[in-house]
Amino acid sequence: MYLRSSSRLKRFITHGVAAGLLFTFFACGTDSDESSASKSNELLQQITPSERLFTHDDVDATGFKTSKQYDVEGLTGATNVLFGFWRPDGSEAKEYEIRFYPSHDVAVESGTAFAEEATGDDAILDKDEASWNEGIKDRRYFFAGPIGTHGSGGVKAKYGGYVIYGNMIMLCEGANAAHSLDRCGALLAAMGADPIQ
Repeated sequence: MYLRSSSRLKRFITHGVAAGLLFTFFACGTDSDESSASKSNELLQQITPSERLFTHDDVDATGFKTSKQYDVEGLTGATNVLFGFWRPDGSEAKEYEIRFYPSHDVAVESGTAFAEEATGDDAILDKDEASWNEGIKDRRYFFAGPIGTHGSGGVKAKYGGYVIYGNMIMLCEGANAAHSLDRCGALLAAMGADPIQ
């Protein structure tokens, strides 16, 4: 009887230690992954000046697929706006809205408020309330209600954040600003920009 209890206790301790080590291993791996992602996000600045003037051709050269070109009337200072998708290496296609301006200064001065309004948790996605409503449907992400309920779901911003790089403002698909920053950075790198400052 004593031997059986002792062997059960040894197995319990052995399994407990193994489970604890596995938990520690995976927990540390997760922290490491998150910290390297946040480090890369810290290196990409949301606003980066550049003398280079980017064009539609620079975007096309990356394999970006333009679905629409929006009418820029009402988008102060903008010269062109593209909506489309691009596939960062090893991932699914992501959607982007890329706004071009005559210079970095014009992009910052005229475009920042419009970019803020179109991105993140506080995005204005109602056509009657938005300052510039061209393409507003493409900025919406529809999600279903909870499983097992009769809820109809809701709408949230497709673009978690934006980047101003040179004369461009890029709205990049992402659940939050960090995801968007990563995807903007990947497209900028493919365009030959150097987003790491």
